[in-house]
Amino acid sequence: MNKHSWKKLSVLALTGLAALSLAACGSKSASSSSSKTTTITFWNGFTASDGTNLKKIVAEYNKTNKDHVKVKMDQMSWDNFNEKLPTAITAKKAPDFVAMNYGDMAGYVHNGTMKDMSDFYNYKGVDKSNFQQSAINMGKIKGKDYFIPMQVQGNYLYWNKDLFKKAGIDPNTKIQTMDQYMKIAKKIKALGNGVQGTYWSDFAQWSLVYGGSILNKAETKSTINSAANRKVLNQFRQMMYVDKLGNPSTQGVAVDNLMFAGKLGLEVSGPWLNEGMIKNHINYGVTQFPSLTKNGKKQAWLAGVGFGIPTSTDDSKTKAIYSFVKYWNTKKTSKKWSQENKCAPYLKDVAADKQIKNDPVISELAKQTSYSKVMWPGNVHASDITTNVITPMCNKVVTGSDVNTQLKLADQKINKILKGDN
Repeated sequence: MNKHSWKKLSVLALTGLAALSLAACGSKSASSSSSKTTTITFWNGFTASDGTNLKKIVAEYNKTNKDHVKVKMDQMSWDNFNEKLPTAITAKKAPDFVAMNYGDMAGYVHNGTMKDMSDFYNYKGVDKSNFQQSAINMGKIKGKDYFIPMQVQGNYLYWNKDLFKKAGIDPNTKIQTMDQYMKIAKKIKALGNGVQGTYWSDFAQWSLVYGGSILNKAETKSTINSAANRKVLNQFRQMMYVDKLGNPSTQGVAVDNLMFAGKLGLEVSGPWLNEGMIKNHINYGVTQFPSLTKNGKKQAWLAGVGFGIPTSTDDSKTKAIYSFVKYWNTKKTSKKWSQENKCAPYLKDVAADKQIKNDPVISELAKQTSYSKVMWPGNVHASDITTNVITPMCNKVVTGSDVNTQLKLADQKINKILKGDN
């Protein structure tokens, strides 16, 4: 999955959903292909190699399931998905079920256009205890499950082993602390010849490790202007503006491309980076996000993709949808997805599998999943705060702006968003 193709739903995109009438809840969204077979339509944004892998899994399900269900899948870019779905729901032409980013789910739930799927865990053959609780929590909003896990992801630390060797560092070194991370990044940068040390990454992840927060527990007030977050931004400023470990103007996919070209020593990114590293024959390693101290508590945020059912889907399709979602969450299918896409398993029996444990990439990602937690599930302001406040704040700091000034401005902006004044 390419993270840079993801687009958060805007407030405007969701405006039309509020006008959706209750009559839509009983509308039919797809017809059965025969009296014996129930056809269910499925939209998602998997279009890279993971999309090819998904096609194979859907084809295998259609061929082997005993529930007389046929999945008709439509794959598109995530940008296109996020543009089409709100309109489709409003027009009562939505698919029967979807796979979507957990952060996008909140807006739909808030507007009453996604069904409660809590009873999935009571579906015959589903073992809820086999799911990591953090994966379940991605879809839990106000005590109800609107989203069943399909894939989980976090921020992991990748490194180029060949550049480590050139810098005189053991290529198998797994960085454990933030101090170690900075020291190694400087050594890599010192190699010259266009090689970069590292780049700033997800502020929320760094804030968590440094003991900070962005919102209070009730998610009603900003807490971003704190000593812990000041340390994070000062670190970002030191990395990019003072030590020049990377070019501040290089962001997003351009950072990935440096890694794929063998010109970047360290990068914090998601599981999608694995595909490019393998494709470009980069000799690399991946480990969990560093702690502040060697024996410090490991902390990480968890994100992911999951299955949801629009309210326009007829209730008669629910069992058919649950049949496929159950199939997806079997050990065989979930293990296959983790292995082919190099992403962390969230089912406990998959994480405990011998082959998974022996995979140096997947096993490391799985360790982080075991203690990760979900950030702001169900918060409709999450995208707005991240896109329009936090990212611009960080961009200002890494180009030299005053940290205290930027934190104060961010604090004011977040509180306005939470009050609905933005």
